[in-house]
Amino acid sequence: MSGVRAVFFDLDGTIIDSMPAHHKAWTSILREYGIVLDDLYIELHEGEKAEDTIFRLADEHGLPLSRDELRTLIESKRTLYRTIAPHGLIPEARKLIDELILRGVECDIVTGSIRSNMNGVVTPEELTLFRHIITADDYSKGKPLPDPYLIAVERSGFRAEECLVLENAPLGIQSSRAAGLRTVAITRTLPAEYLHEADAVIRNYDELLTLL
Repeated sequence: MSGVRAVFFDLDGTIIDSMPAHHKAWTSILREYGIVLDDLYIELHEGEKAEDTIFRLADEHGLPLSRDELRTLIESKRTLYRTIAPHGLIPEARKLIDELILRGVECDIVTGSIRSNMNGVVTPEELTLFRHIITADDYSKGKPLPDPYLIAVERSGFRAEECLVLENAPLGIQSSRAAGLRTVAITRTLPAEYLHEADAVIRNYDELLTLL
């Protein structure tokens, strides 16, 4: 994978250890409606906008709630998430990002989370590592559609073939590939069998450096 000038990082589960907090928050707000989601369901849908998640669940389970009421549930989930999520980048991910920057590679974030969620768990100093940050506030059609990564390419100023994506879940991989980007998946939250659509699958952050 030569010629990489920018790496686009997914956020949740890829460079921050946030998925257990997302699990707990979703479980808490859905419990009173009798909806129980297992960890695999949440992992497989990681990366999509929360609105897409809750609207689909409402349809699947016949929740008698309006769109505005569902959006209120989302805000409750987000508030709870920010109170329980761990803060800061995963140390090994931070080491990788620092090394990429030393090599002159641009590092960006492309996430399905809203900016306030990100700002609540990633420190201001850590955010300065990233030249561009694309959150759910920046697009209307989220992963698995290509829009988030198309925006990332445009803002980077590079060609698609000069960019590389690091993802951890199928919807993000599909979004990246739909945008014409080379994609590496890391087995932090799902085993390799769920990540087969990526161009390469790695077990740890150091392996990404060997691909460049």
